[in-house]
Amino acid sequence: MALGEELEAVLASAATEHGVPGAMAGVLVDGECHTAGYGVTNVEHPLPVDSATLFQIASLTKTFTATAVMLLVDEGKVALEDPVAKHLPDLAARTALDFDAITVEHLLSHQAGFDGDHLFVTREADSLDALRDARRLFPPGSEYSYNNAAFSIAGALVGAVSGDPFESFVQTRLLRPLGMDTAAFRADDVITHRVAAPHFVAGDTTMVLRGFGWQPGWELGAVDRAAGGLIASVDQLLSWCRFQLTGQSSEGEQLIAPESLDRLHTPVVRVDAIEEGALDWSVWRYAGGTAMGHGGLTVGYCSNLVVAKEHGVGVVSHTHAVNGAGVNQAVRRWALERCAGIIVRDPEPDPAVVIEPGAFAGDFVAPFARLTLSAGEQPNTITLTSNQRDDVDGWKPPPDAPMTLAFFLPDHAVTLDASGPARVARFAFDADGRVDWLLWGGRRAPRTA
Repeated sequence: MALGEELEAVLASAATEHGVPGAMAGVLVDGECHTAGYGVTNVEHPLPVDSATLFQIASLTKTFTATAVMLLVDEGKVALEDPVAKHLPDLAARTALDFDAITVEHLLSHQAGFDGDHLFVTREADSLDALRDARRLFPPGSEYSYNNAAFSIAGALVGAVSGDPFESFVQTRLLRPLGMDTAAFRADDVITHRVAAPHFVAGDTTMVLRGFGWQPGWELGAVDRAAGGLIASVDQLLSWCRFQLTGQSSEGEQLIAPESLDRLHTPVVRVDAIEEGALDWSVWRYAGGTAMGHGGLTVGYCSNLVVAKEHGVGVVSHTHAVNGAGVNQAVRRWALERCAGIIVRDPEPDPAVVIEPGAFAGDFVAPFARLTLSAGEQPNTITLTSNQRDDVDGWKPPPDAPMTLAFFLPDHAVTLDASGPARVARFAFDADGRVDWLLWGGRRAPRTA
């Protein structure tokens, strides 16, 4: 069976299993692109999903933002060790964040140290000013916590240094040279093309989502665009995968210095036992080789992109439903094994790891939920329960169902019964041996007082 036919079969099987209305996937291997589609763009006005169909790609946008900053580094206009205050001198007074201590690299590697999802739960006129009330989690540069707002700041920095609005800079310096002509940030720019609508799936019910979540409309607001606002197709993201291998435009022009491209991909911080953080890219070392990638989630869209540089392989998948993560995982794991010999498996609980459940018990505050840890029903397990936060007035997403976690290291646990792909939690302990904070969904959740 040809590679494209295999991809089509994998995608159709996963999409059917998870009940998504539409999905699109692509693989770059040996310089050739193979794509497969499933389902429709909109259950109310159905058109077939194809490789040119546009999806919100959410946080995959951050890889473009980091590259935009690195283009300015290549030009000598920015240095990664620069304090943010050097380029945005008024932002510290507006936000009370220490931008003399937070560097450009801290922004791009999720080491800025504050609650980067604060703008989603507390919106103030589409402005960064609301960050003055964001929780401070750790000193800048000392740890990792996934930070959306840091990329909003990085987008503002690109605009200030280049003299062009962030969206225009990305269009001119990256999208057009890569042939991504229909990719854009605004609904007005994409509405004349085939666009996948966002959906919610629950049992046998599939509905188009409207007016739900943190977004004021279908497109992301200006302050969020550098963090997650790009709209693009699988064909276009396969071009982005190729760029990660060469740094070249579709015409062969070198857009970024090879050493700068490598710098983007080089880990600078530990995330957990199985992941490292580069300049936005997540890096994993698996049996068979190393992969780097990023996921993306907005209201009704779920995307994933992964590149195995040493094998010259790129994998892209999109779904336009909130439950699409399982589809993306199936495509990613199949493609990495089939095309690069990289085998990805979930961590397995280690029965030799013995924990004291009382050390974990307590309440913790994540950006989008209040988490409660308690002893699990089985030995050496804990239960994680999510509840809506009662201390914010903004967006409050529905809480996850309770999950059971078992340990594969004394400070790492994996879910046994998550509704989607398995999830990993990392724990840190205080001097008394009690959990001080956990990393959940890549975000730090400190224990409540």
